[in-house]
Amino acid sequence: MNAIEAMQAEIEYQVQDLPKLGLPKASENCLFVGAGDSYVASLAAQYVSGGHALCCYPTDVILNPSVASDRNMYVVSISGNTRANIMAAQAAKKHGARTTTAITARPESRLARSCDEVIQLKYRSVGVTTAGTISFASSILACLSLAKQVRLPASLGRIYKQASDQAEKAAGKIGSRGSSYIILGNGPLYLASLYGVLKFNEVFGAKAFAYPVEEFCHSPLFSVSRGDRIIVMGAEGHDNGSLSERLCQEGFSSVYVDFGKKEKVELLLQPTFFVQLLVVKLAQKRRLTSCYFLKNRSLLRVSSDFIY
Repeated sequence: MNAIEAMQAEIEYQVQDLPKLGLPKASENCLFVGAGDSYVASLAAQYVSGGHALCCYPTDVILNPSVASDRNMYVVSISGNTRANIMAAQAAKKHGARTTTAITARPESRLARSCDEVIQLKYRSVGVTTAGTISFASSILACLSLAKQVRLPASLGRIYKQASDQAEKAAGKIGSRGSSYIILGNGPLYLASLYGVLKFNEVFGAKAFAYPVEEFCHSPLFSVSRGDRIIVMGAEGHDNGSLSERLCQEGFSSVYVDFGKKEKVELLLQPTFFVQLLVVKLAQKRRLTSCYFLKNRSLLRVSSDFIY
């Protein structure tokens, strides 16, 4: 099984496996810390908490450890070996954090050993290195549950099917080529945009950017070129279809994806499934068998040297 096939398989596992997760109980005065996919999962917790939970990068804690004072800090890391996360946990313990908890797939990792407690993420994997999908969804649900007790939607299969149909339609409009990608959305859709650009980076080695809609219109709009592929996401209460339509009228390539009326958890999960499936479908159109980050050994070494 190649990396793209592995990615598709792990995306598909989510419908059956996410409802089986043993989610933690809600906590108080939370600080979530993470980088990459894990930062987006942490940011989702801040969003659903209504301001009761905070999120930051590990370097924020290292540079200003007082931010963790009198808080329950949750450090999110699938590998549990990210150097900055470990340093953040150590700094927080020295500066008055109530507890430090690792949220990780590896309970024997260096991060786990540096924290007071561990929440292990248990999910099915095909055992082939690929871009993170089910690992991200598991992280996001764990963080959401800690920030505010949530329930997984009973209609997860329906949500997944809708996301798959939307991804198929969008992939047909986007086509197999593009110089760079811009993903726009507000609120939870912005979180999905952040996650989506990471997948475009990892799988295609493509430049990709995420913005809230209004922020995009203030300045980044003026950097758009004809070769860019713009994906605009909207839902009830923040319909951004008019922006996508206007961009098309001006000769740019823009696709609008409407997620309609959804509860908060659904409005996090369906766009997540959408961007995962969109990336896989575009990879299949290009007949890719591997992710760019796996093929580019020199950049992978640079990444590993600075992260671990």
